[in-house]
Amino acid sequence: IRGPFHAVVHKSDYRMDFFLKDRHGVSIYACSFQIGIGEDDSTPEGYFVVTRGGKLTDPDWKNPRTREYFAGGDPKNPIGKFWIGLTGTDEQTKDLVGYGIHGTIDPDSIGKTSSMGCIRLLTGDVELVFKTLVGQYSTVQIQK
Repeated sequence: IRGPFHAVVHKSDYRMDFFLKDRHGVSIYACSFQIGIGEDDSTPEGYFVVTRGGKLTDPDWKNPRTREYFAGGDPKNPIGKFWIGLTGTDEQTKDLVGYGIHGTIDPDSIGKTSSMGCIRLLTGDVELVFKTLVGQYSTVQIQK
């Protein structure tokens, strides 16, 4: 199987579907993951690409609301071990910054609206997604 893989996020179902495209550009379903999304409808809808150089392991993170800092590898770091940055590619997402796909230290947040707008995955799932999505090539569509 050759990638790159692409993702479609269904916010209303708390689900992210993975696809490959055949040589004619037709999407072929591969698998799905349960996700958590942003509270108060803060996960933006539209089209994104995985940011070139935006896949990070054990990233530092600073809470934009409280300014609290978490070092990479800190077991209290809410984004977990993997970060996959997203870059907007359409008119409604092109100016958005700071959104991505990441893990969570709170597995109970999956299937709920509890993040600041990012897409959360369980630890094993985000590791697979991290290994599979390709910077600058893999697309992510977020829809209702």
